[in-house]
Amino acid sequence: MPSESEIVSALAAIFKQTTSNLVVGIGDDGAVANVSNKKIVMSTDMSVEGVHFKREWSTLKDIGGKITAANLADIYAMGGVPKYLLVSAGLPTTITLDGVKELAQGIKSEADLVGCAVVGGDISKANELVISIAAYGEVDKPVTRSGAKVGDKVFISNLPGFSAAGLAQLQIGVRESKYLSLHRKPVVPYAVGAKFAGISAMADVSDGLLSECNHIATASKVGITLETDLISQAEGFAELNTLALSMGIDVWEWVLGGGEDHVFLGTNPVLPEGAIEIGSVVLGTSVKVNGASEIKNLGWRHF
Repeated sequence: MPSESEIVSALAAIFKQTTSNLVVGIGDDGAVANVSNKKIVMSTDMSVEGVHFKREWSTLKDIGGKITAANLADIYAMGGVPKYLLVSAGLPTTITLDGVKELAQGIKSEADLVGCAVVGGDISKANELVISIAAYGEVDKPVTRSGAKVGDKVFISNLPGFSAAGLAQLQIGVRESKYLSLHRKPVVPYAVGAKFAGISAMADVSDGLLSECNHIATASKVGITLETDLISQAEGFAELNTLALSMGIDVWEWVLGGGEDHVFLGTNPVLPEGAIEIGSVVLGTSVKVNGASEIKNLGWRHF
């Protein structure tokens, strides 16, 4: 295992920043940045080997990109714009310096997609690879889960279920497909998420579409009705359904229950640009799906 100083030096070189608002970056006890007059939105996500990923299934670059995507999506789901990341990692003794660099490159590559800077973090020796990222962003008007109103349209940025399909393929021995690629590292529609800023309510679909609909319904004290005939019109559904049928799986288990696609789910009286309508907000306190049988997979559980 490389020394701490070797790791820190390598990370400082990879994450070197020239962001104008960053006053002090990696190398001191803390990072310092100039802040605007906007509100600060903060979020954090942890990824644990054996729970969230397996190194025999994913490259270190994919692992770094995937956990970074989860954090960035959370900031966009609050109506914000991500600015800074703090990355902490527990590194197993088997990891090499090149491995650490590959992990860091995955983090940086994803952050670079939205102009977000890694400004610090921490490292420690660990039995398994563990990555925890804290994200900080700016927001004018926070979009929460509790803002949905009866009469709102329910919509998504893109179809979920691809990550679940990739996982299902991995579990039967498939090692290369476009669905596997999307499970290993999702392609998050950040530009569409940015256009959802200012809507009634929003959530990042990290744990499953039904799960996030339930979160919004509970927080907003409303009911939500999803229409499968609308969802099935989304790009990619027909091909996903064909794969599910070939594997003897109900495609709605993936679409409604699969997580880690980081699709943006929202409600608003008017559809924003890029939105795909999938249902409506109604009186009540529950989530109903018209056109699907009972779904066994109700979303990702961390415990």
